[in-house]
Amino acid sequence: MSLAVPGLEKKKHENPYNYTEAQLADKDLALRKLKDYYPTVPTYYAELVYDMCVNTEKEKLEEIMKKIDSEPSKYVIPEVLVSNKMECIDAKDSLEYKQ
Repeated sequence: MSLAVPGLEKKKHENPYNYTEAQLADKDLALRKLKDYYPTVPTYYAELVYDMCVNTEKEKLEEIMKKIDSEPSKYVIPEVLVSNKMECIDAKDSLEYKQ
């Protein structure tokens, strides 16, 4: 049963890269995995990275990565995107232990 209201169409998911249904499912799965690995990265940035990696040639991606490593950015980069290292904290130094 559908509750279609004349004149009000259902908003369709934006698909600027014309992904197929299978590709959209792969993207959804990849974004879920990224969210598990990097929970502090906003979904918007994760989607940008996914789309860029899928739709850019490998040589161009390698060129971009080399440029990022060698040249400083002219933009302010959010801290969540700069550091993706995990730190080991001794139990004695944790906040829970001090309370």
